[in-house]
Amino acid sequence: MKTIHRLATGIAAFSLLSLASAVVAQDAAAPVDPAAAKAAKAAAKARAKQVAAWKAQYGPGPYPDEVEAFAQTRQEELRGYYRTLYYDGEHNAVLNYERLGLLSMELGYYADAEKAFDGALDRIEAFYNKDKQAEKATSATRLEVNKDFKGEPYERAMAYYYRGLLYLRKGDYDNARASFKAAEYQDTVAGDESFQSDFALLTFLQGWASQCAGDGSQAADAFEQAAKIDPKLKVPGPNDNVLVLTELGIGPVKATDGQYQEKLVFRPGAAMPENGAIVTLGSGKTTRAWPLTPAADIYTQASTRGGRAIDGILDGKAQFKSGLETTSALATTVGSTFAQQMGGNALYAQGIGAALSMFSKSVRPTADTRMWDGLPSTIMVGTTRWGAASAAAKGKKAPPKAALSGGDWSMPSVSMTYRQDDNALDLAGTKPMSASAGKCGIVWARSRSVSALPPEAPGNNAKIALARKRDKDVWAKDEAFRAKLR
Repeated sequence: MKTIHRLATGIAAFSLLSLASAVVAQDAAAPVDPAAAKAAKAAAKARAKQVAAWKAQYGPGPYPDEVEAFAQTRQEELRGYYRTLYYDGEHNAVLNYERLGLLSMELGYYADAEKAFDGALDRIEAFYNKDKQAEKATSATRLEVNKDFKGEPYERAMAYYYRGLLYLRKGDYDNARASFKAAEYQDTVAGDESFQSDFALLTFLQGWASQCAGDGSQAADAFEQAAKIDPKLKVPGPNDNVLVLTELGIGPVKATDGQYQEKLVFRPGAAMPENGAIVTLGSGKTTRAWPLTPAADIYTQASTRGGRAIDGILDGKAQFKSGLETTSALATTVGSTFAQQMGGNALYAQGIGAALSMFSKSVRPTADTRMWDGLPSTIMVGTTRWGAASAAAKGKKAPPKAALSGGDWSMPSVSMTYRQDDNALDLAGTKPMSASAGKCGIVWARSRSVSALPPEAPGNNAKIALARKRDKDVWAKDEAFRAKLR
């Protein structure tokens, strides 16, 4: 939060300077007022002094006035994240877009969420496209700790997952299915290696999107494949028209290991009490409640490749654990490493001028620990029928495909009860995203909000960021990025 306070101080200083320099904007043809001319000269001098101070503090910029001018056009609750996105440039664009997209989803700013995830996915696709050129680029840059962030397979897959949910919200089932399929592909790509996907929920969601689109054959294939990977994922009823998803806990964190901290390892997130959830739809006589099914463990996705447990990532390659251990036996206590990774980058708060003068040696090739800190530990899922299909379930006559015919029905009220085993917790979670468009509806909620996280992503290396600022080509790329944001 020091970053935001420093930025706010700079903004206040800029506002005073702007007020003092307003006299410069007078009509050139008007008579020169000596007092006004003196004030203009003083304002220009103060402005030059402020810019010099900003340059010493923040390096070559961008400076607080520019950052704030951009942020002020955004929703107030999102401005901190937009400031970070603008300041960091391309270096952290994918990560900052992902974090912004998830916060926007939680708060109901769906247009911001869609645009943010599209920004992240455009960059992921440009790098991890299914062609030899992309594979060569991946191999050539995998050792560079200062590369533009693209994320680990589980992070990239989750970006597509959230984009797919946003498509489901709008009833765009074809694009939703394509997003979940792309997410499944990203789960298989790590550096210049490829593995078989074991992210069963993504396959299940492809089936759901196909069922909502009226493609029964493709849906059946996807559900069958998902059940082979994870038998807990049962095939939805043919008339089910509501998908419910809730996310529990805090996702995996990244840390370094090895003599030079060159090895990337994954640890479970901080333990949270919730391990189950019950969803309630409707009210009064129409109320229906049922427990959701565990469908994905994000730590498992981070710490495995093709279902096999890994010890870490070294030189871009997975180091597999010996034997046949499962990730359920790999959980370790997260102590100081977790606290360190959650510290944020705090670029503004670090006395950047001093850091620039001290940066005279090459940065050690340590593992990249930038991470998407808002991800959950577990995703739970359930489906049901509502509206016309519910009437059929109670014995009333209705066409077999009534729920998927786009008939007259609307989403009911919805609430979540989070549990620790059989005990209900006093945990409100986020306000559920609830929507119906076309043939199906969706409910999505989280037990832990990302709104409490700082706007700066954890794991960012301030020295590397500053070194990038001194590279004219990199700086030009970042400026081009900001120009497109404005």
